[in-house]
Amino acid sequence: MKVYKKIISLLLVCSLILAVTACNKSDPEKETDTGGKTVVDNKEDSKKDDVKNDTDTKVPTPKSGEKRKLTIGTWWVQYYDSSHSSVEDDPTYSGTLAAQLKFDNVKAIEEKYNVEFYWQNLTYAGTMESINTSILAGAPDCDIYLVELSFGIPAALNGLATDLKTVLPADSDLFTDQSNITYLDLGDGKAHLLKRVEAASTVEATYPLAFNLQMLQDNNLEDPRELYKRGEWTWDKFIEYCKVLTQDTDGDGTTDQFGYCGFHQETFEQLLMSNGASIASTTTEELSSAPTAEVLRMISEMYNVHNVCYPYDFTDSASDTMRFQYRDGNIGFWPSAAWIAAQNADYDYTGSNGVTLEFDTCYIQWPVGPSGNANTNGGKVSAGEYYIIPAGVEDPELVYNVLYDMWNWYDGDASIRDDEETLYWWYAVTGKDETLQNENFDVMFDVGSREVFELWNNLGFYYDFNGLIDGTVTAAQFQETYKQQVQDALDAYFK
Repeated sequence: MKVYKKIISLLLVCSLILAVTACNKSDPEKETDTGGKTVVDNKEDSKKDDVKNDTDTKVPTPKSGEKRKLTIGTWWVQYYDSSHSSVEDDPTYSGTLAAQLKFDNVKAIEEKYNVEFYWQNLTYAGTMESINTSILAGAPDCDIYLVELSFGIPAALNGLATDLKTVLPADSDLFTDQSNITYLDLGDGKAHLLKRVEAASTVEATYPLAFNLQMLQDNNLEDPRELYKRGEWTWDKFIEYCKVLTQDTDGDGTTDQFGYCGFHQETFEQLLMSNGASIASTTTEELSSAPTAEVLRMISEMYNVHNVCYPYDFTDSASDTMRFQYRDGNIGFWPSAAWIAAQNADYDYTGSNGVTLEFDTCYIQWPVGPSGNANTNGGKVSAGEYYIIPAGVEDPELVYNVLYDMWNWYDGDASIRDDEETLYWWYAVTGKDETLQNENFDVMFDVGSREVFELWNNLGFYYDFNGLIDGTVTAAQFQETYKQQVQDALDAYFK
């Protein structure tokens, strides 16, 4: 009976999350900034140079010469696998060493384990459907699945993912150095949500605060990055800057330049972390906490007291309108991300479109709130590419070893994995000037290094921020409306 209830619970949670995703018009690909490109990131912690050159578990003996075919369920085309005959099969190949090593690694894995492995594009919805149906039926369609945490966490908590602690020895890299592979700790003592260790995984799904450099210079405002270095970059200072930047530039009586513009989801999430606040980071809701109340009041006051925000688009197009308004050059600050800058080729990272912005974009950490601490604030909610090995898969240790070696294409040399050539995309999308590219990357890496576990947006229901933004709902009313829903969802999630 307990198993049956868990199955029903998972189906309900996943269907609710899919519905919410559709309602919010969220972008699944935004959580994985590369969109499947063969580019990764940059300067990683030096301690990660000590990656083991081999798998950390004993290699299972293949069955009497049979070649095992492994499939990896995903929702976009990825490279490389056993179907590819040339490094140039990847249309984005640009002659990098990383691409060649990844291509060569396929053959090495095939020979070492007597396997073939294939990326299988199931589509986003198809991946969820496959997990919900085939794993529940005891016959997983794939040996490995790429998951978003919105449906990966429910799958893991409901027993649909293999707990690698029951498969691998205690001295596995997964449980010791974590130099090549790590896992998300859900507090249940299990290791089932796997993630690559690399600079790309650190900077993906980060949303630093961006600003229009020339606009701040034109208004004689000190570079906020200098304020951040001195510990002076606070919410109060941010509002002060936004007030200066909010102007009627043509004298017609209507404000046409604004201090801030952003999609509510990124605004709220980043302000939460900047204030040391949370909603659903433990089994007990924290929406009703004082630090979270400060975040809600900050959002409301930005729009209704300080009047420094671009008028919010309350239509279904809000995600695009609010995320891309900065391109008109009339916004001082906005939440940015590599995928946002790349979507319209702001700075011609492909070399074929020309620079499409007339100003420079600079990234900075979000200002520190009254309850926050620059040294302890989170910078990124756990997100990006996670993988599960489904429960019921044949020989999960072999599957893990193949995945480990696939991610260890650099043969333990992290300087190859994280060199700037490999990470070109992450640099080039954020600016046309190399100095700015480097500085922006460093900010993404810094905030991505401060990852926190937070389920606020993965609980299966929608928060209506419209009233908070238009001033018809107070912070206290918002808390009262949703605190029980958050607690009920957490109870269902963890119990």
